[in-house]
Amino acid sequence: MKRILFVLLVLVLFLAALPMLAQETEIITLNDAMPAIDVVITLPPDTTGTISLNLNAAAVTLIDDTNTTVFNAADPRLHTLELNIAPNSGTHTLTVERLPEVSEAYVSIISLPELPVPGNAALVESDQIAFNQEVSLPLNSADPGNTVTVSVPENTTGLISASFPGANATTQLVDAQGVVVAASYNGHIDGMNAVLDSGDYDFTVLANGLTDNVVAGLRVVPAEENGFVALEIPSEVTAATSSGGDCSASVVASSVNLRSGPGTGYSVLDYGYRDEVFTVGGTNPEQNWVVIETETGSAWLSDNVARLNGACDDLTVFNIPLREAQPAPVIVVTPESEVIIQSVPSNSSSNQSSNSHRDDDDDDEHEDQEHEDQEHEDRDDD
Repeated sequence: MKRILFVLLVLVLFLAALPMLAQETEIITLNDAMPAIDVVITLPPDTTGTISLNLNAAAVTLIDDTNTTVFNAADPRLHTLELNIAPNSGTHTLTVERLPEVSEAYVSIISLPELPVPGNAALVESDQIAFNQEVSLPLNSADPGNTVTVSVPENTTGLISASFPGANATTQLVDAQGVVVAASYNGHIDGMNAVLDSGDYDFTVLANGLTDNVVAGLRVVPAEENGFVALEIPSEVTAATSSGGDCSASVVASSVNLRSGPGTGYSVLDYGYRDEVFTVGGTNPEQNWVVIETETGSAWLSDNVARLNGACDDLTVFNIPLREAQPAPVIVVTPESEVIIQSVPSNSSSNQSSNSHRDDDDDDEHEDQEHEDQEHEDRDDD
C-alpha cells in the first residue's frame, strides 16, 4: 500500500500547555489516499517540548536524525499520547499511520511547551498503583531500574503519566498478557502521558549510565475527569479522499527528482524518467506539485516536468507548505601569487667557516712541508 508523506515543521514551544482536546485542532484522516503523516520536530538548544496526539486506530513511531527508532506505540487501546522530548537530543521525525488491517484512522496533533501533569495523586510506597495514586522511583547506578503495575478500573479510561528526566532511560508499557503497548529507547523521551482503556499495565523504567541519583515518577488518574476524552470523529473531517486512480502524471523530461514534499527545498527520494506514468493522489494548495505513487512509496512531482492525464480537475488538496530551495551560493576565489624564497640552510655559514678553516689548515701543512724539504736540501748540500 502506498504512502504519502505529510510534512509538518513543528517548533515545540509556542502553544499553551493545555490538554489536547481543550483546543480546537484539525482532525486528519488516514486512509488509502494518505496512509501516514510525518511530523518533523526541532527544538532550540537546551529546551524541552511536548508533541501531543489524539489517536483513533493509529500507530506512532518516533525516529532520531540517525534514523534510529526512539519510541513506538501501536495499540487500539491507546487514545491520547503526549511525548516530552529530552533537551539537546536532536531533530526527530514522528510518523503516524494506520494500525494493521485498519482502513481508516484519525489523528490530531499539537505542540506543547512542556508535559502536562494533570490531576491530583497521593504519594504511596508500593509496586502497584490505582486511580489518584503516585509512586516515586529512586534510580542509581546500583539499582537503575524498577517496574510498577498500574490498574485502570473496568469501563473507564486512565491517564498514565510518567516522568524520568535526567535518567537517559529506556521504558516499556506492557499489558497483563505481555503485549507491548508503548516503548521508548536511548533517552530521547524523558516523560510521557498515555490515555488507555481499562486493564492492568506494567510500566518499567531502566536508566542508562547513571553517575548521579535521579528520581522517576509514575501516576494514574481518571482520564475524563481531567479533560482527556476519546477522539470523537465529526461528520465532516479533513478527509483525504482518494482520487480513484483516474488522474495520472507522465514525465516529460529526461529525468526528474521525486521529492518528499512540494518544492525543491524537500529531500530527493527517487527519480523519474521520460514517459514514466504515475498515479496521482493529490496536489498542494498552489496546485503546482502533485503527489504520486511509486514502487517504493509516495513522492511529489513538479507539474513543470509532468503532463497530467485523466480526471485531474478535482484532486485532493494537501495543506503542505511549498518550500523552495535557496539558490546555491557561488564564491569566486582568486588564488594569490605564490612567492618562493630560496632559504640558506642554517648550518651553511658554519660549514663555510669550517671549510675555510680546513683550507687554511691545508695551506699551513703545505707550507710546513715545503720548509722541511728546503732544510733537507740544505743539509744535503753541506
